[in-house]
This record gives sequence, C-alpha cells and structure tokens, in this order.
Amino acid sequence: MIDNDLRRLNEGTLDHSLDALESDIWAGLAVRSQNRAVARRRVSLQSVVMVLALIGSIAIGIHATRFAWPARDRAVLALGLELAPSSLLLGNAR
Repeated sequence: MIDNDLRRLNEGTLDHSLDALESDIWAGLAVRSQNRAVARRRVSLQSVVMVLALIGSIAIGIHATRFAWPARDRAVLALGLELAPSSLLLGNAR
C-alpha cells in the first residue's frame, strides 16, 4: 500500500509511474472503512450489553428490596447506641 510506496521511494527504487498508487489508496480507504464498521458494531453490542446489565441490576435491586428482611430497631454492630451523647441529649435513652 502507500507505506510500501513510501518505503520504496526512500530506497530510491520507486518507478516514476504511479499507476498502483491509486489502487493502494482505495485499498487503504476500504480497510479503514471496514475497521470503522467493525468498531461501530462493537460499540453497538457493548451498548446493548450495558443496557441489559443495567436493567438486570435494577430488577434484582427491586426484587431484593421487596423481599428484604424487615428493618431492625438497632444495628447489630451498634450495641449501646442508646448511650450515644446525641440520644442522651434528646432524652431518647431507654
């Protein structure tokens, strides 16, 4: 392609007729067009996968909140929460 033509030009072995140059340019444009088409398809597929993952995670989150355990009065790791200064000031100590 054009890279080969440029290399041959630097080597000094390029003939002065540029008959193959146009076909090399068209071949390069075809390769670029094909690469763009592949990239467009890949981005479309990635978008579809992301939308499906988002919808799936939303559905799982909604399902998990509907059937979740009821909220407890106190957190398990916060034993003695009733002795916190904020609850003592408000008079919520038990």
